[in-house]
Amino acid sequence: MLSTKRWSAAVALFLCVIGSTAWGQSSIEAREVGVRGGTSSHYDTIELYGRQRADWVEDSLLRGKLPDPVTAHWDLTVGYWDGREENTGFLAVGPVFEIRSAEVWRWSLGVQPTLISNHRDGKRDLGGPFQFTSHLGIAWAPPGALVLGLRVHHTSNARLYDSNPGVDVVSLEAGFTF
Repeated sequence: MLSTKRWSAAVALFLCVIGSTAWGQSSIEAREVGVRGGTSSHYDTIELYGRQRADWVEDSLLRGKLPDPVTAHWDLTVGYWDGREENTGFLAVGPVFEIRSAEVWRWSLGVQPTLISNHRDGKRDLGGPFQFTSHLGIAWAPPGALVLGLRVHHTSNARLYDSNPGVDVVSLEAGFTF
Protein backbone atom coordinates (compact mmCIF):
# COMPACT_ATOMS: atom_id res chain seq x y z
CA MET A 1 0.00 0.00 0.00
CA LEU A 2 1.29 3.49 -0.81
CA SER A 3 2.09 5.72 2.11
CA THR A 4 0.56 9.18 2.45
CA LYS A 5 3.87 10.71 1.41
CA ARG A 6 4.01 8.58 -1.76
CA TRP A 7 0.38 9.37 -2.63
CA SER A 8 1.10 13.08 -2.16
CA ALA A 9 4.10 12.79 -4.46
CA ALA A 10 2.06 10.87 -7.05
CA VAL A 11 -0.73 13.47 -7.01
CA ALA A 12 1.82 16.31 -7.26
CA LEU A 13 3.45 14.60 -10.25
CA PHE A 14 0.03 14.12 -11.83
CA LEU A 15 -0.81 17.82 -11.44
CA CYS A 16 2.60 18.92 -12.75
CA VAL A 17 2.27 16.80 -15.86
CA ILE A 18 -1.27 17.98 -16.53
CA GLY A 19 -0.24 21.59 -16.04
CA SER A 20 2.83 21.32 -18.24
CA THR A 21 2.55 22.83 -21.70
CA ALA A 22 5.59 20.76 -22.69
CA TRP A 23 3.58 17.55 -22.39
CA GLY A 24 2.03 18.10 -25.80
CA GLN A 25 1.98 20.63 -28.55
CA SER A 26 -1.71 21.42 -28.71
CA SER A 27 -3.62 24.33 -27.33
CA ILE A 28 -5.14 24.22 -23.86
CA GLU A 29 -8.51 23.09 -25.28
CA ALA A 30 -6.96 19.68 -26.04
CA ARG A 31 -6.72 18.66 -22.37
CA GLU A 32 -8.97 16.61 -20.15
CA VAL A 33 -8.86 15.71 -16.45
CA GLY A 34 -11.20 13.51 -14.52
CA VAL A 35 -11.91 10.61 -12.24
CA ARG A 36 -12.78 6.97 -12.92
CA GLY A 37 -14.37 4.49 -10.56
CA GLY A 38 -14.82 0.83 -11.30
CA THR A 39 -14.87 -2.72 -10.15
CA SER A 40 -13.57 -6.16 -11.02
CA SER A 41 -13.87 -9.60 -9.51
CA HIS A 42 -10.94 -8.90 -7.16
CA TYR A 43 -10.63 -5.11 -6.83
CA ASP A 44 -12.57 -1.88 -6.62
CA THR A 45 -10.70 0.99 -8.20
CA ILE A 46 -10.55 4.78 -8.13
CA GLU A 47 -8.40 6.71 -10.61
CA LEU A 48 -7.41 10.28 -11.40
CA TYR A 49 -6.57 10.77 -15.04
CA GLY A 50 -5.32 13.42 -17.40
CA ARG A 51 -5.19 13.44 -21.18
CA GLN A 52 -3.26 15.68 -23.52
CA ARG A 53 -3.46 15.79 -27.31
CA ALA A 54 -0.35 14.30 -28.95
CA ASP A 55 -0.02 16.21 -32.21
CA TRP A 56 3.43 14.88 -33.01
CA VAL A 57 2.21 11.27 -32.67
CA GLU A 58 -0.63 12.08 -35.05
CA ASP A 59 1.68 13.80 -37.54
CA SER A 60 4.42 11.16 -37.38
CA LEU A 61 2.44 7.94 -37.05
CA LEU A 62 -1.19 8.40 -38.06
CA ARG A 63 -1.46 10.87 -40.95
CA GLY A 64 -1.65 9.08 -44.25
CA LYS A 65 -2.02 5.69 -42.57
CA LEU A 66 -5.38 6.04 -40.80
CA PRO A 67 -8.45 8.19 -41.55
CA ASP A 68 -8.37 11.82 -40.35
CA PRO A 69 -10.96 11.34 -37.59
CA VAL A 70 -8.43 9.21 -35.64
CA THR A 71 -6.55 11.31 -33.08
CA ALA A 72 -3.82 10.55 -30.56
CA HIS A 73 -3.55 11.52 -26.90
CA TRP A 74 -1.27 10.83 -23.96
CA ASP A 75 -3.06 9.41 -20.95
CA LEU A 76 -1.63 9.59 -17.42
CA THR A 77 -3.49 7.74 -14.68
CA VAL A 78 -2.77 7.55 -10.95
CA GLY A 79 -4.99 5.06 -9.20
CA TYR A 80 -5.77 2.79 -6.31
CA TRP A 81 -7.08 -0.78 -6.26
CA ASP A 82 -8.91 -1.80 -3.10
CA GLY A 83 -8.31 -5.56 -2.96
CA ARG A 84 -9.90 -8.29 -0.91
CA GLU A 85 -6.87 -8.49 1.42
CA GLU A 86 -4.27 -6.03 0.12
CA ASN A 87 -4.45 -2.69 -1.65
CA THR A 88 -2.41 -1.47 -4.60
CA GLY A 89 -1.47 1.93 -5.98
CA PHE A 90 -0.59 2.29 -9.65
CA LEU A 91 0.73 4.69 -12.24
CA ALA A 92 0.01 4.25 -15.96
CA VAL A 93 1.07 6.44 -18.86
CA GLY A 94 0.84 5.85 -22.59
CA PRO A 95 -0.86 6.57 -25.90
CA VAL A 96 -4.59 6.53 -26.56
CA PHE A 97 -6.13 6.59 -30.01
CA GLU A 98 -9.66 7.79 -30.47
CA ILE A 99 -12.23 8.33 -33.14
CA ARG A 100 -15.14 10.71 -32.81
CA SER A 101 -18.64 10.18 -34.16
CA ALA A 102 -21.43 12.72 -34.28
CA GLU A 103 -19.04 15.33 -32.78
CA VAL A 104 -19.98 14.40 -29.20
CA TRP A 105 -19.24 10.66 -28.98
CA ARG A 106 -15.75 9.19 -28.92
CA TRP A 107 -14.36 5.67 -28.96
CA SER A 108 -10.93 5.19 -27.44
CA LEU A 109 -8.36 2.42 -27.52
CA GLY A 110 -5.06 2.52 -25.66
CA VAL A 111 -2.19 0.62 -24.10
CA GLN A 112 -0.22 2.02 -21.17
CA PRO A 113 2.82 0.60 -19.38
CA THR A 114 1.77 0.40 -15.71
CA LEU A 115 3.66 0.24 -12.42
CA ILE A 116 1.85 -1.27 -9.44
CA SER A 117 2.94 -0.93 -5.82
CA ASN A 118 1.85 -4.40 -4.68
CA HIS A 119 1.39 -7.38 -6.96
CA ARG A 120 -0.06 -9.72 -4.29
CA ASP A 121 -3.55 -9.85 -2.82
CA GLY A 122 -3.77 -12.83 -0.53
CA LYS A 123 -3.14 -15.88 -2.71
CA ARG A 124 -3.58 -13.88 -5.93
CA ASP A 125 -0.21 -12.90 -7.46
CA LEU A 126 -0.08 -10.55 -10.46
CA GLY A 127 3.56 -11.56 -11.05
CA GLY A 128 5.47 -8.33 -10.48
CA PRO A 129 5.35 -4.55 -10.46
CA PHE A 130 5.56 -3.95 -14.23
CA GLN A 131 2.25 -4.44 -16.06
CA PHE A 132 0.45 -3.25 -19.19
CA THR A 133 -3.04 -1.77 -19.20
CA SER A 134 -5.10 -1.94 -22.40
CA HIS A 135 -8.53 -0.39 -22.67
CA LEU A 136 -11.55 0.23 -24.83
CA GLY A 137 -13.89 3.07 -23.97
CA ILE A 138 -16.84 5.09 -25.17
CA ALA A 139 -17.67 8.56 -23.90
CA TRP A 140 -20.06 11.40 -24.43
CA ALA A 141 -17.53 14.22 -24.81
CA PRO A 142 -18.72 17.46 -26.39
CA PRO A 143 -15.86 19.99 -26.76
CA GLY A 144 -15.34 22.19 -23.70
CA ALA A 145 -17.83 20.32 -21.54
CA LEU A 146 -18.36 17.52 -19.07
CA VAL A 147 -17.21 14.07 -20.26
CA LEU A 148 -19.15 10.96 -19.20
CA GLY A 149 -17.91 7.55 -20.24
CA LEU A 150 -17.68 3.81 -19.83
CA ARG A 151 -14.34 2.05 -19.99
CA VAL A 152 -13.28 -1.60 -19.93
CA HIS A 153 -9.63 -2.31 -19.27
CA HIS A 154 -7.34 -5.27 -18.75
CA THR A 155 -4.10 -5.06 -16.77
CA SER A 156 -1.59 -7.89 -16.95
CA ASN A 157 2.15 -8.42 -17.29
CA ALA A 158 2.17 -9.92 -20.81
CA ARG A 159 3.85 -13.04 -19.40
CA LEU A 160 6.90 -11.16 -18.12
CA TYR A 161 6.49 -13.13 -14.89
CA ASP A 162 5.44 -16.73 -14.18
CA SER A 163 2.12 -15.62 -12.65
CA ASN A 164 -0.12 -13.61 -15.00
CA PRO A 165 -3.81 -13.75 -13.98
CA GLY A 166 -4.55 -10.16 -15.00
CA VAL A 167 -7.21 -7.78 -13.75
CA ASP A 168 -10.30 -6.85 -15.79
CA VAL A 169 -12.08 -3.67 -14.71
CA VAL A 170 -15.29 -1.99 -15.86
CA SER A 171 -15.37 1.68 -14.86
CA LEU A 172 -17.36 4.86 -15.26
CA GLU A 173 -15.54 8.11 -15.89
CA ALA A 174 -16.39 11.74 -15.43
CA GLY A 175 -14.06 14.45 -16.64
CA PHE A 176 -13.84 17.92 -18.07
CA THR A 177 -12.17 19.13 -21.27
CA PHE A 178 -10.51 22.49 -21.38
